[in-house]
Amino acid sequence: MEALYIKLYEKYSKLKASKDAELDKINQDQEVKFVEFVSAAETLIEHLTTENKRLRQNIDELRDEVRSQRAAKDQQFDEFQERLVEEKQKNQKLSAEVEQLRNMQHEGIIHSDRIGQQEVQHVNNVECSPRVSGDQLNESPRRMTRKRANETSLHVSGDQLSESSMRMTRKQARLFAATGSAVNGSAASAHVQLSTGRGLLEGHPKRIVSNPACCRANIDSGAPPTCLFQNLVECLIGLRVSIVDQPEGRCIHAMHQSSGYSFSLTWMNKAAPYEGELLYTVSSLGTFAQVAPEWMREVIIFSMSMCPIFFERVSRVIKQL
Repeated sequence: MEALYIKLYEKYSKLKASKDAELDKINQDQEVKFVEFVSAAETLIEHLTTENKRLRQNIDELRDEVRSQRAAKDQQFDEFQERLVEEKQKNQKLSAEVEQLRNMQHEGIIHSDRIGQQEVQHVNNVECSPRVSGDQLNESPRRMTRKRANETSLHVSGDQLSESSMRMTRKQARLFAATGSAVNGSAASAHVQLSTGRGLLEGHPKRIVSNPACCRANIDSGAPPTCLFQNLVECLIGLRVSIVDQPEGRCIHAMHQSSGYSFSLTWMNKAAPYEGELLYTVSSLGTFAQVAPEWMREVIIFSMSMCPIFFERVSRVIKQL
């Protein structure tokens, strides 16, 4: 029995040793895997920590950018609000000026008709009295010139002219053109009577009024400007000026040579020369096509008293080139 027990014990010892060896091997494998897992977890944790810091920095930068953009937008919004208030105030002032200018224009048309009737009556008187002296004939236009100059100064002041008051739609321009052609018809008969009166006074030896030879030659021919008055006007306004024959009559054509900008001015109310109106029509904007203001693109009508302000604004645009 003892031998049997010894064999069983040996067999048991071998089995236990083999089982312990297998368990140790399994434990070693598990320990190696656990170490690998721990190192991988530590590496991943370190990577995630670094990524988290980077993302936090990005979030802080984005927050700062959003704050700066919001502050800029708020400031821009405040500026736009101030501009809106200013534009509303300007629009109110311009509306009041436009209404005032319309009333003054209506009064000026009535006044122009009265002056035209007075001129026709004056021409008729000259024709009826052929023996009138040259001094009396020259004295009467001088008085009328002073009177018209005073009334023109009261008609419209330069400070009341604004960019919106000079604008006029093409429909209104055509309406004024039709009115100007009707007035020109009545002025033609007055011009015939005036020429008759002048013919009666041609033989008078005291007063002879005539244009210089350079002016007459320059108007009727297309030669370069030799007229001192034309050269002076071109130097003052910076434009090349010429006279062009059109179906409705002669008009002044102005051109800026360096830019190609050109326009024409047609006299609308010839019955009243000092209270007449000029029709502005653009021929070509040239290089000003992108920067030209709106009023330069439209057809506008303005009185003779507004000529200095008109050419001042044209010169201001030309100097921007």
